[in-house]
Amino acid sequence: MGIVTRSLGLLLLAGALAAVTSCAESDGLSTIVGGLPAYGLITAEQAVRVLAALSEEPDFVLLDIRTPAEVAAGHLPGATQLDFRSGTFADDLATLDPNATYLIYCRTANRTGQAYRMMSDLGFDKVYDLDGGITRWSQLGYPTCVGEPGDEHVCSGEVPDLAALP
Repeated sequence: MGIVTRSLGLLLLAGALAAVTSCAESDGLSTIVGGLPAYGLITAEQAVRVLAALSEEPDFVLLDIRTPAEVAAGHLPGATQLDFRSGTFADDLATLDPNATYLIYCRTANRTGQAYRMMSDLGFDKVYDLDGGITRWSQLGYPTCVGEPGDEHVCSGEVPDLAALP
C-alpha cells in the first residue's frame, strides 16, 4: 500500500517540541482553537505547534504524500508515506482511519491541496495541510531527515522554540 510505519524520528521531534509548552496567537492563516490552529491550511510555524501537541497521540498521522524518491531525499521526522502519484492513491486513502488526525504535506502544498479535498470527500474532518510543504519547512531550518522513513537516516535542522514563534 505504500504506507511506512512511524519512525523514531517522530518520537525525537515530539520530545523536543514537548519540552516547550507556551502558546502564541495565529498568524492569520487559520484560527487557534484550544491552543491549536483550526483544521485546514496551516503555516510551518503552526505545524510545529500541532506536532508538539499531537505527535505522541495514537490517532495522529504525519503523512508525506510525495513519491518514495522525494521522501528518501528529505522528509519530516516521523512521517509515514503515501504516494499521491501512485495509481492507487485514492484507494489507499480510503483505507485510512477517517477519525484520526492528519498533518499532510508534500513539496509545496499543491498535491496536498488536492489530497485535502479528496480526504474531505471521504469523510476525513481532522486534517491539517502544511502550507508551502517541506520546501517552506526546510527554508525555516526545521528538522528534516534523509533516507527511507522507518530505516536509519540522517536528520538535521533545529526544532524552534515555541515561545519564539509568531
